[in-house]
Amino acid sequence: MTRIALAFAIVNIAFAQLPQISSSGVVNAASYAQPIAPGSLVSIFGTDLATATSAATSQPLLTELAGTTVAINGVNAPLLYVSPGQINVEVPSATSLCYGCPAFDTASFVVTTASGSSASVQVPISYSAPAAFTVNGSGCGPAAALNVALDGSSAPNTPSNSAAPGDYVAIYGTGYGLVYFPPPDGASDPNPQQLEMELGITLGVNAPTYPYILPNYAGLAPGLVGVDQVDFQIPAGAQQGCSVPVVIGGQTSSPAVTLSIHSGGGQCVDPPVQSYGQLELIKTIASGTSADGETDTFTAAFPSGPGLPAPQSMVHATAGQYTEAQPVPGSSRTCAVPAYTDLSAGPITISSTSQSVTVQPVNQVGGITYQGALPEGFITPGTYRISASGGAVQLQGSIPVGSPIQVQTASLTPGTVVSNSQALTVNWTGGDPGTVVTVTIVEGSGVVSDSVYAQADASAGSLTIGAFCYGSPVSAGGNGVGCSLGGLQGLDPVEVIFDVTPAASQSVSLNAQGLTGPAQAIWDYRYVFAGLTLGN
Repeated sequence: MTRIALAFAIVNIAFAQLPQISSSGVVNAASYAQPIAPGSLVSIFGTDLATATSAATSQPLLTELAGTTVAINGVNAPLLYVSPGQINVEVPSATSLCYGCPAFDTASFVVTTASGSSASVQVPISYSAPAAFTVNGSGCGPAAALNVALDGSSAPNTPSNSAAPGDYVAIYGTGYGLVYFPPPDGASDPNPQQLEMELGITLGVNAPTYPYILPNYAGLAPGLVGVDQVDFQIPAGAQQGCSVPVVIGGQTSSPAVTLSIHSGGGQCVDPPVQSYGQLELIKTIASGTSADGETDTFTAAFPSGPGLPAPQSMVHATAGQYTEAQPVPGSSRTCAVPAYTDLSAGPITISSTSQSVTVQPVNQVGGITYQGALPEGFITPGTYRISASGGAVQLQGSIPVGSPIQVQTASLTPGTVVSNSQALTVNWTGGDPGTVVTVTIVEGSGVVSDSVYAQADASAGSLTIGAFCYGSPVSAGGNGVGCSLGGLQGLDPVEVIFDVTPAASQSVSLNAQGLTGPAQAIWDYRYVFAGLTLGN
């Protein structure tokens, strides 16, 4: 019998499966998205991750449950829950990125059981990658939020218990970032702990009055391991309804979740549905990409939703001004918002003086979208007729397309090394005075990407994206001054993109029925220079 039992044991060992982490299977535990952040709660999905199901029952959390451990950058992490298909774990604070270090890095994850260890998986990690927990646990939909009264009492934010403008709301999530005095890994802090890095809240859609709300508190949720909270006041004049989108912005932005907001609180009421249109003719000329050469495209969307205001303009800046900005990267997931959709205009016909092309609607999650290929050479300076009558939206009108530019900067051929420590000046000729040239530098790819852009009037013929410098000179007792182009992080590959568009004052509104707002139409000459790298 002993030999038989030993034989069975040998067979079981031989056929035991190593743990395997699924592709993109390490995600923020609130949003199920990447990137992740130090100190946050993370879910790992895969197969044979544990031989049994087990959950933590006390603090500090253990680094082994049911024989399973998770090493993050070689450090065993505190475990909340393990099962064959899913593990919930806290990312150790030691995995942190220092303030001012690159926005993105990668962390290695290895799951080990009695059968052995999984292959190491590299996961994008950011200093701050906020995400909100949701009521339904899906990562999208109503936020796990509390309405907080002035006396400190609180109650869940729900459609029947809306927050009123002027009220305070607390949204719970994870990945907001590190605090100044973090508790030991796997333990909570009974006291509030403020984040090192500032967060901001975007409330509503296309909200020009309150685009960015600074919180009253952003930090650890007392008594909870790896859980954060952000408290802020609903501003007067905020968008109201049963599903008002809210985005939490740190070093990256969270997927949109929703709040119920209504004057006087109580049962929410969706305001009347509003809608608008955005149409664009785009000529792209690319080098260093998998689709080099010219591509002519038509895109359109007709967003609709309760109280949805139309954006002020499809163009970033007014002609004649120079602006520079660094957009906040988003997460790997986008959430559809209830009651918000994109309407159909049926087939849309675009006509030049010599030919016509019809673009068909495509039904996708979130509604109807339009993105159709046009014949090469279709978009040139001139006037184009737009018409549609087969859907909820009817269109009629013209788009006058302006002149392209000729990029004169020779150092943008594939393989060129762009200095990441010095300013970049680009030059062009052509273009119409009053149109806007936007130059965007994109570094990295996918979730691990970042960008910076600058704009100038086409008549300027050039613009410079400056170098962001930090530190103190050695001569002054410091460690030296470091500079980076536009504040970029030094990620590869790199693209430099020129967009030539009409100014905000030159955008055209088509004659549209079925929309409460305008149907704005613009054009864009886009020049993409890819295959570049950043170097010193």
